[in-house]
Amino acid sequence: MNQSQQIINMRFVLAVLGRDGAFIRAHELHRRIHDLGRPIGMSTVYRALRDLVKRELVDVMVGEHSQRWYRRCSSRPHHHLVCSMCHSTVEIPAHSSPLPAWVTEEATGFTDVVVRVTITGTCAECT
Repeated sequence: MNQSQQIINMRFVLAVLGRDGAFIRAHELHRRIHDLGRPIGMSTVYRALRDLVKRELVDVMVGEHSQRWYRRCSSRPHHHLVCSMCHSTVEIPAHSSPLPAWVTEEATGFTDVVVRVTITGTCAECT
């Protein structure tokens, strides 16, 4: 597959991910892409997701049983509030950290620290 086709596939995967704002698994994403009439293979979906995560255009959440869930996210630093039933997601600005006891970078000796928090609950529609 040439580079221009990879870019086209990444853009299509990104567009499909951005439709509902919920985290979804790669297999569900693959099914949605096929339902839209674009027959691409699972390896192409995984390759596009890997590249989009590297470019920080997509967030990945590891759920129970090490399942990976993907979501197109904003470029602003944020955390996630995720419905444990339907996986709808709300972005919470990173400056409103749910970790009040967080120790600063200077105290730990670490640099380039990125804090990503995923909080789960049940949304109003699923309650």
